[in-house]
Amino acid sequence: MAYVPVALALDDAEARGKQIYFEGTSPSGGAINVVVGDEAVTLPGSAITCVSCHGSDGLGRPEGGVLPTDIRWSELVKTYGHVHENGRRHPAFDDASLARSIYAGVDSANNQLDRVMPIYQMSSKDMADLIAYMKVLEHDLDPGIDAGRVQVATLLPLQGSAGALGQAMAQVLHGHFADVNAEGGVFGRKIELLAVPLGDSPEASLDNLQKAFKAEGVFALVGAYTIGLDEALLTLLRDDNVPLVGPFTLDPGDAFVDAAAFYLYSGFNEQARVLADRALADGAAANQVLVAGPAGDRVDSLVRAVKDQLRQQGGGTAPKVERYTGGEFDAQGVAGGLADSKALIFLGGQADLQRLLAELADQEEVPLVYVLSSLIPETLFDLPAAFDRKILVAFPTLSSDLTPAGLEEFRQLAERAGLPKDHIQAQFAAFAAAKVLVEGLRRAGRDLSRVRLVESLEELYTFQTGVTPPLTYGPNRRIGARGAHILAVDLANRTYTPFGDGWYDVQ
Repeated sequence: MAYVPVALALDDAEARGKQIYFEGTSPSGGAINVVVGDEAVTLPGSAITCVSCHGSDGLGRPEGGVLPTDIRWSELVKTYGHVHENGRRHPAFDDASLARSIYAGVDSANNQLDRVMPIYQMSSKDMADLIAYMKVLEHDLDPGIDAGRVQVATLLPLQGSAGALGQAMAQVLHGHFADVNAEGGVFGRKIELLAVPLGDSPEASLDNLQKAFKAEGVFALVGAYTIGLDEALLTLLRDDNVPLVGPFTLDPGDAFVDAAAFYLYSGFNEQARVLADRALADGAAANQVLVAGPAGDRVDSLVRAVKDQLRQQGGGTAPKVERYTGGEFDAQGVAGGLADSKALIFLGGQADLQRLLAELADQEEVPLVYVLSSLIPETLFDLPAAFDRKILVAFPTLSSDLTPAGLEEFRQLAERAGLPKDHIQAQFAAFAAAKVLVEGLRRAGRDLSRVRLVESLEELYTFQTGVTPPLTYGPNRRIGARGAHILAVDLANRTYTPFGDGWYDVQ
């Protein structure tokens, strides 16, 4: 479905025209077709919509070396007309000449338009509605925006057991936006933050957020606490087309693919893919890797990710997979399955891992073992000595991601905003989310819209927050630090030590 900003106060004709502009479909159910190219290929209007080239603001988006015309009504009706770079001249448009331009591909002086401009076929009623919307297009702003402000929201636990964490994150967001506002805001707009409290249940939390959207007008969501809410929240945000920047979560999973959501760190699946890449780099063929873990939906997803990565990067062959029922782990049986394997990617809990390694310790040569830090809550320093530097752990972020400049900037913010001393990782995440949002607003420019914010965030490349790994996004990349650190367990010195290059992007 097209990414359609929420209407403000459009009349019936303008609302119908907005559907045509964004979706290429007729509200009455009539046919809308588009004719493209020298061969006059006819396609449904939904295949090439007005917004896809001209944008939600009508300014046009450069694509393939072509810059679509600015079609804002204030531009089309300029009394002195237009002179284009190729010398084509024509007077101002009116309703009739604009309709002719859309129907026949000619300007208001009957000059042929560039052939990259499609020709649209629709009823006269649909054409009148489309033009009615084009007249107000430039004033149809997204919620939460006016000339002097942009209101964003966050969703946080502000009371209860996680209340201190949520309040610390809110302080960081408020503090950073206050600093930006003190310097004039972004293109003269002050950033206002609405902190929406989590409810007693996921349903109550989403209800709080929906009420805030309706009552307050919210442009985007930033630094929200989405643990346990990711999929349901993204469904809600898709319906209202609200961008989500830097949510605080354990694992976004795969639910973010078609949403305007921009995560900071890899989820479990991406970290598992890094382990698969690392196993191949360490000399194991894909069919020499054993993937083991308990039965269950969450581990099912991890196993699929590992198998897919090994097939992609390992020449199409598949690993061996060993699953077991939780609480019924057969350490001896899994150990036996490792006879012909060089690597073990273990996706179970710490107690099961330790039982398995005790079974393997007496082997003449033990395999390299790869695990996710999120599944291993305690240190691994009391394992058999045979596994010294043979246990490799994936971490989405480490203290080494903090740069001196980033730490100093955060320290100054902490002093000004009176930030607490605890929940530091959550504060860093909120700080990074705020910085990503501000950078997106700056790149989006003065003519701000949700679409332009999403497009500007998609262009971020190795963006430095100072408190995370460098962040890169794209139209098909919604995780900024899409990779993981790999550390080896140094049993002799009871510490973790970087392994290889330390940080690995998902290949």
